[in-house]
Parts: sequence; C-alpha cells; structure tokens
Amino acid sequence: MADLRGRGRVIIAASKDDEPAYELRGHGLLTQALLRTFKESQDGVNVGAVTDEVTKRVRTEAGRFGWEQTPVVFNLVEGGLTFPPLRPGPRYAEAFPDTIGVRVGSDIHDLAAFGLSPELLEEWADRFMGGLNNLQLQAVNDHRVLDGRSLLVVAPTSSGKTFIGEMAAAKAIVDGRKAVFLLPFKALTNEKYEDFSALYGGRLGLRVVRCTGDHSDDTENFVRGRYDIALLTYEMFLGLSLASPSLLNKIGLVVLDEAQFIADPERGIGVELLLTNLLAARERGVEPQLVALSAVIGDVNRFDSWLGCETLLTRERPIPLIEGVLDRSGAFQYVGLDGAEYVEQLLSSYEIVQRGKKPSSQDVIVPLVRKLVEDGEQVLVFRNQRGSAVGCAIYLANELGLPPASDVLEQLPEHDPSTSSASLRQALEGGTAFHNSNLTREERVAVEQAFRDPEGTIRVVAATTTVAAGVNTPANTVIIVETFFYGDERRDFTVAEYKNMAGRAGRLGLTEQGRSVLLANNAFERENLFRRYVKGEPEPIRSSFSPSDIETWILRLLAQVDRVPRSEVVRLLANTYGGYLGSIQDPGWHDWAQGRLAKLLEKMEALGLVEEEEGQLRLSLLGRACGSSRLSFGSAMKLVDLLRRVSGGLTAEGLMAYIQALPEVGGYTSIFKKGTKESVWQRDVTLYYGPEVTAGLQRGAKDLHDFYARCKRAAILRAWIEGEPIESIERRFTVTPFAGSVGAGDVVGYADRTRLYLRAAYDIADVLLLGEGPDEAAVDTLLKRLEAGLPAGAVGLLDLPVSLPRGEYLALYNAGCATPKDVLSLPADELRQYVGQRRAEQLASSSS
Repeated sequence: MADLRGRGRVIIAASKDDEPAYELRGHGLLTQALLRTFKESQDGVNVGAVTDEVTKRVRTEAGRFGWEQTPVVFNLVEGGLTFPPLRPGPRYAEAFPDTIGVRVGSDIHDLAAFGLSPELLEEWADRFMGGLNNLQLQAVNDHRVLDGRSLLVVAPTSSGKTFIGEMAAAKAIVDGRKAVFLLPFKALTNEKYEDFSALYGGRLGLRVVRCTGDHSDDTENFVRGRYDIALLTYEMFLGLSLASPSLLNKIGLVVLDEAQFIADPERGIGVELLLTNLLAARERGVEPQLVALSAVIGDVNRFDSWLGCETLLTRERPIPLIEGVLDRSGAFQYVGLDGAEYVEQLLSSYEIVQRGKKPSSQDVIVPLVRKLVEDGEQVLVFRNQRGSAVGCAIYLANELGLPPASDVLEQLPEHDPSTSSASLRQALEGGTAFHNSNLTREERVAVEQAFRDPEGTIRVVAATTTVAAGVNTPANTVIIVETFFYGDERRDFTVAEYKNMAGRAGRLGLTEQGRSVLLANNAFERENLFRRYVKGEPEPIRSSFSPSDIETWILRLLAQVDRVPRSEVVRLLANTYGGYLGSIQDPGWHDWAQGRLAKLLEKMEALGLVEEEEGQLRLSLLGRACGSSRLSFGSAMKLVDLLRRVSGGLTAEGLMAYIQALPEVGGYTSIFKKGTKESVWQRDVTLYYGPEVTAGLQRGAKDLHDFYARCKRAAILRAWIEGEPIESIERRFTVTPFAGSVGAGDVVGYADRTRLYLRAAYDIADVLLLGEGPDEAAVDTLLKRLEAGLPAGAVGLLDLPVSLPRGEYLALYNAGCATPKDVLSLPADELRQYVGQRRAEQLASSSS
C-alpha cells in the first residue's frame, strides 16, 4: 500500500439500481473488467482514467448479449489517486487456480509433463535443436496455452509463434480434442499440409486433412470429424461451419494464422465473421480454445478483449535484424543491433553506374547483389510487379556469372509451358530465379525448396509480394526496391507490409543476423523512407467494418443464425469486432445502429431476402443463398437482377460467364484503353454463350472498357476449360506487352476467383430459376475443369492416385487417355514421355 499515490476513496457499483449485474464464465462483468484493466496497465493506473475504461468495458460486454449494465462510480479524490502496476501473485493464484500449473524449461522433453508422447517430443527435439525459445516458454508457463487457455500471439516473422499452435494442437489431441488450423492462402495451406502430413501423419500416425476448395479436398472427413488435425483456408472454414454448424462441437482448438488479416479490406470480413461465429457459439456451450497468431502490429486495439483472451506480444526476433535504406551514392542508413542510427558506405560510388539510357534500380541492385553473393549470402529481392521480378532475375543471372541450378531445371514440368516458363529456365541457367503468380505450382515449389536449402544452387530470388505473405523462403539479406503497389490505383505500402517483407531476412540456425535494404534515389528520399518505414510503427489492428457496408454485414450475420427477434438484430452486429469497437468508442453507437437497421430490414423484406414469422426474423431461401455467398450485398443483388432477366434455361458455363459482371470475381483486368481493340471479346462471348449473356455483361458496366474486361475474362475462361495451351491463351489475349497483357497468373486467377463464387451463384440461381437453372452435376464438373484447366472429357484423369500438372493431364488426354485405367495400362516408356520419370514411378508404385 505504500506505493499508492494520492488520497481519496472510490466506490464502484456494478450497475445502476434499476439494472441487474451480470456474470459471465463464473465472474461478474465488473470484476472481469477491473481485473483486465489493472493487469494490462504497464505504468500504473490512474483511478480517474480507470473508472472510465471499466465503464466502457462493462457496457460493451453486456451489449454483446443484449443486456444493459452501466457501472456507477462515486469518488472523492484529493490530488489524484494512482495505483502501481499490478501483477498476479500468490493470493491471485489461490483465487484463480486455473492460472497456475506445470512450468517447463527450454528442454522440449519437459513437455512430457503435459502428457505428450516421447515419439512426438523426439521429433520436435530433432527439428528445434535449441529447444523452446522465450516466446514459447511464456506461452506455456505464463499464458497456460497447454492448459487450454486461449491466446493472441503477436510476434515477428520467424519468431516461432507457429510452433505455439502446434504445441497446443498436440495437447488438444492428447486430451481427445480435434485441432483446426486456419490459413489465408491455398498455397500456404498446401505447404503446411505437406509438412504436417510428413511429420504428424506419416511418422506419428495422426489423421491430417485439408480443405482449400480443390477437388482433392477431404471435406467429408472434416465435416464428419474423421481427423485429428485439419488445415483450411479462412473461407472454406466459414462456409463449412455455416453449412454444418454441428462441426464446431467436434473442435477443441482453432489456430488462426496471420490474424492481422482481419484488417484486410477484401479478406477481413471473412476473418471477422468466422471469429464472430466462434464467439457466438459460446452462448450454446461450444467454446474451443482459440490461438490467434499475428505478425507485428502497432496496437492490439482491444482485439484480445473482444476475443476474450490474453495477449503475448514481443518485438524480439530469434535472429536480430538490421533495417536500413541505401541510396544511389552507396550510403546505407540503418538501425544497428544496439538501437542506434548509423550511416555507412555499403557500396563505393564507382560501383553504381548507369546501365541503361536512364538511371534505374538495376544500377544499384547488380553491384549490391554481387557483393552479397560473393560474401556467401542468399538474397531475396522484392519487386512490385511480375514483369519487374522476371527482368530482375534475368539481368542478375546474366551479370553474376553463377553456375546453373541444374537440379531445379530437371524438376520443371515439360508440358504446357507458359511464356514465364522459358524466362524461369533462362534465369536458372544463371543461378537465379523469380517467384510470381505466373509460375505453375510445380515451378513455384521447385524454386521455394531449392532456395530454402542454404547449400542450394539458387542464390538469388526476385519475387513479388506473394512470398512475403507466409511462404517460407528466408534469406540472409532482403532488398526492397519499391514502396508501392500497382493495381487499379497506386497504393503505398503500409508500415506493417514493409515490416513483413523485411522480416524475411535471417536464416534461423545459419546466420547471426539478417539485413533488409530498402532502396532510395537520393539522400533526401533515403531520410524520408528511413523515418517512415524503418523507424515507423506498424498500424494498429482494426476491423474492416464500414458503415457504408452495413447491408453486407447484416445479410451475412443473419446467415449465421436460424431466426432472431427484430429487436435483437443489433446484437448480431454488436458481437462483431467492429461493433465491439464502435460500442466502446461511442456511447450512442447502439442507437445509431438501431436506426440504420430499422430502415435496412424494411428494405431487405421488400427485396424478398427476409421474412417475419411469429415476431421472429429469418432469411428467406433467397436471402440465405445470398448471405452464404461471400458476395457483397450490392453484388448479390446485381446477380439476382441478372438471373431474373434470363429467358429459358441457363447452363453452368453461362452462369460462369454471368458472374464475370461481379466485382469480387473480376478483380483487376489489364485492358488496352486506346481504341476498341479489346471489343473483339464480345463476339467470342456471343459465340460461346449466346447474345443474352453478352447483353447481361453490359448491365451495370462503368464504361465500355469495363464491359470489354468482363467479356475478355469470360472468353479466357472458355479457352482455359477447353484445354487450350496456356502459352496460346497468353498470346491470343495479350493486346500489347504493356497494356492489355495476359499472363498465366491472370488466367489461373480468373479461374480461381470464379470457382470461389460459382457454387454460391448456383445456389442463388437454383432458388430464382425454379428448375430452369444449371444442373448441379454440371456445376460440380465445371468447378473441376476451372481448377485444372481441362476439357470435360479429361476430368476423369483427376482421379489418378498422383496429382499431375495441367500439361501432363492434357498430354495424356491428347494421347487418348480419359480414365485412370487408360493411363495405368500404358507401357512404361510411353507413360514416361507424358509425365516424366519421377511421376511415372509414383503412378506405377501406387497401382501395384
């Protein structure tokens, strides 16, 4: 008590005298708010400020459940009253025994105290020779993650936070619970699936499944609970948990990777809705442990309070990072490992010479990478465009004189090459590579695996930001050339995006430090970039909710419940992260939301999306199809309008073409806007799908170029699913190399986005067209064709026991093979011609 400063007294009543005081999970809302506020304080608590914070927390938490509870504060304070920082002690442990338990040291075998098997611990000990790091020890000892406590972990790349999720999963399985990992990208999910299958499946006998939206998914096993560890993309988990709510009853742990995606303008709503659905399940007694893993963010912004968990936050990296900016004079301004700022001459001025008609980044990249490679480093160069990454890899291959990456060249598929395939081979001949969306999955995997090997033959990779988004490709030094993205509009990197790229520097167990180098043109720009990015703080985490999108949020929230009283619809919104923040920041938020919702619900009823029955609101069949679709409210209504204008029947391919009118499906499409060269695609659409579809694609188009872009995508998809070679598609649909160009990544991107929304579009069409819509089996087949780029007659080849690249499927189909039996009956020499030696052996082995 001697540390108390100031004099006075404060009396806090849990609620007003005409309100009840509520309890949740064994403690009063006021008690929980006081404990969290005192525990989260770093510098002590001023009583005046704490009462305001506690009142906000209680009112907001009560509002999530449709309750009203407002604490009442009486105080008499002389000169201020401040409490010191409070930390749990022995008496706290007595009152809350669930906060104490087994403590372990850095030796991984200590985890045996939690019942983990010796075989598993031996595998982990072999992978992590240094044992548990400080971050992992805090998660186990202080935050009790292996005792089933939920946790938000905020830490830099390569800090070991993913292993916290793996430890929690192992403990859940020991306790008879199932573990689910949620990831943002299909590529990252596939990478984790292969790693987990090898370790937990192959060597430890656990059942590992994945669901990414591909034909090879283990969806049935996941829904039926026939798994120990499941890996899913965000969207797949949300869709399946809404379609089969009971599957949440089978889950004991959810690990959400890259949780900072909740702030993403496009993906954030899906992350927030899946978390909202998990939190809402607590009301019916379903409460899986939640471990959310996030890259470094500027401020947690009550994200942990909304989730109802503690936060473990660190800025420390297992490998220290030197961050700096290099200008064209060779001066490198950086923050040293001691935290001080320095400027040193990293390159001599005579090494930086103009290599073209005008100065360019190449003038600095070549001498810098040469110096780093000569010092034995592996280097990752980030570029903001696919073409820049390709060009960078090729000119470095020509300049550095490195030996060819022959082992990687041998792994590349021979059939159906894209224009980028030849460029990749050219770069590999000089010991470099590039990584962008124009490469096939097989090409990307070959590059990634070779670059991960510290003794590998690829010494330099030039990559677009796809590598920064979770693909495991660490380097000794990272070079960041630009600080902005291209797209419909130019956008500067956020500090968090820059830090994520810079964080790829450093190889755990191989280097003592990593280094990131941001390029600048001159000393003035160097200083500006240094202050903005190197010294800058990442942006706080936030909700992607916007009042302008309230229609979309309510439609999708209503899809998460069977029915709800009209007066309680506001509670659905209040339960979201955006609603939680709104309630805290604005005492009038509920009144605002109620006013908006009254008009919105009338509008939705008029549109036939919502029905009222015995005082309860529920989505109509059309409303539920739209609310489960991942489409925005505006896009769903646009599709409804298009489908209502259909006369006669509609094929699956026609529906595929129609949804090119939706912004979510279209994305960015490169169009040559001088003249009308791109107008030719509307003739293709009319030929392939009929004039009614062409007319439909005109509706709502912003201008002629937007209409041409819709037609171009529809025509490209037709070529893709008919098996046209990818290089032919690229050349046929590219108007100029600089504007209106089409790469393999564009084609696959159009197909993937169409797949993402085609099933939902079918559900809406099935309601509207009353049996005159596409056949469900035809839609299922079309989804497989879009995924693999195959004609209908070749779809049977997807049942082969070994997955093949598109070119090899097409080679087999063109040779007369349409079924697995046809393939497996081929002579061995002929089979090798179509699929190569390695996959021929795999097929032979699987059939024996």
